[in-house]
Order: sequence, then structure tokens, then C-alpha cells
Amino acid sequence: MTATEQDQFNSVDYNDPMVNRILDAGEQCIHRFGIRRTAMGEVARVGKLSRGSIYRYFADKEALVSGVFQRRQALYLNRTEAALEKLPTLVDKLTHSVVSGRQDMAEGIFASLAETEPETVAMMFLEPSFYQRSVSFWPPHIELAKREGEIGAAIDIETATDFIMRLAVSLVTFPDMGLNLKSRKDIRRYLQQVVSRGLG
Repeated sequence: MTATEQDQFNSVDYNDPMVNRILDAGEQCIHRFGIRRTAMGEVARVGKLSRGSIYRYFADKEALVSGVFQRRQALYLNRTEAALEKLPTLVDKLTHSVVSGRQDMAEGIFASLAETEPETVAMMFLEPSFYQRSVSFWPPHIELAKREGEIGAAIDIETATDFIMRLAVSLVTFPDMGLNLKSRKDIRRYLQQVVSRGLG
């Protein structure tokens, strides 16, 4: 995979060391205090920065918080895409996405926010730009699944992408609802049934 391909899901340029320094400090504060209790002054203190230097890059706290989560999403998507390229079937790829998504949600900043501000995590998944970035790597994999006969040849790519995303998001954000899908094997078995019926 080329450098350009690796960065294809990055919506923000993170090459500037100052941007990363600010985002690192912002992420530390959100992880420790939550979004509501994170203040720009605290971000400046943690990052050993002036408030003015932060405002040169981020107009307000909302922009900084958005930058923190966009960077995490970009890193997750690029990491996931690299893994998906090595997997043979659409079901395997979707299974990996669900398992890795659950791991990401159970660790670090997402885990702490799920405890203190669960509505924030839920709203993040409903935000249109978050959704658009998340679906950006699925169409080629769905097209390949059509050519391989894994899903129906007449299936519309956009519809299939939306279906796959809804499956992934629901299984990541609501892992304990209804069926007891804990292990990778159980998740894959469930997805095999749902994908074959929904996209067959």
C-alpha cells in the first residue's frame, strides 16, 4: 500500500507537529475529564502550550474535540483497511471490523466517555461526516464480493454499503442487545446468515 493509499481516509493534515501536540493534549484531557469538563486552558497546560497557539489551529473547543475524534477515526480506518485487504471474504472483513471496533470502543478515550458521556459516543456515530468517512472503504470490497459470487450480482453498491455499515455500527455500539455475540466465531456465524439473507 502506498503512502497516498494509507492516508486516503485522513480528513485533516496531521503532518504539522504542533497540530499533533495540541490533539495529543486534547485527547489526554478528554480521556481524563470527559468532553464537558475539558477546557482549552487545561489543554494548554497539559500540552505546555499557550492558549493563543491552540486558537491559531482550532477556533474553539468544539473544533478541537472534532479534530481529536477525526484523527482517531482516520487512524482506525487506515489500520482497518490494511487488515481488510488481507481477508478473503466480505463476511471475514465485516467480522474483523466489528471485533476491532469493539476493542477500540472498550479502550482508552471511548471507554471513559462511554462511562461518563454515553450520549456523546452515540451522537458521534450519527454525525453525517463521521458516517461518510466510515463508509469510504467499503464499496471496493462489496464490488469484489459481487464478482466472487459472495453476494447477489444485482445488489446496488450504495445500498449494500449502507446495509453493511448499519450492521457494523449496531454490533459495535450495542454488543449486548438480543443475541449473545461475544466471540469472533459467534459474530462471524451471525454475520454470515445476515449478509447471505440481506445481500444474497
